[in-house]
Amino acid sequence: MLFRIGDFVQSLEDIPTWFSDYFDISLEAGQIILSLIVILMFLLPVLLATKGRGFLIPALTFFLTEALLVGIGWLSPWIMVATLCIVALFFSRESSGLVTGG
Repeated sequence: MLFRIGDFVQSLEDIPTWFSDYFDISLEAGQIILSLIVILMFLLPVLLATKGRGFLIPALTFFLTEALLVGIGWLSPWIMVATLCIVALFFSRESSGLVTGG
C-alpha cells in the first residue's frame, strides 16, 4: 500500500519524530541522522566546487546549515556550540602555526 509522507507529517518539525518512529530509534538519533543527511547535501557540492583549496567557504556552509537545522528544531544547539569550539581550536592551531612558522 502506497502512502504519502504528508499523511503522517504535518510540519517540518515533525519529520524527525516520524523518522524515529518509523525506524524504531530514539528521537535524538533520528534528529542527528537527518541532520547529517541535510548537512552533507549542502556541504558535498561546496567541497567538490572548492576542491579542497579553502577553509572559509565550506566552514561557512557548514555553520549556516547547522544554524538552519537548529532553527527548525532538528538539531540541538549544543551540538552547534561543540562544533564551533572544535573548529575554533583547529583554526587557532593553524593560525599559531602560521605565525610561529612551525
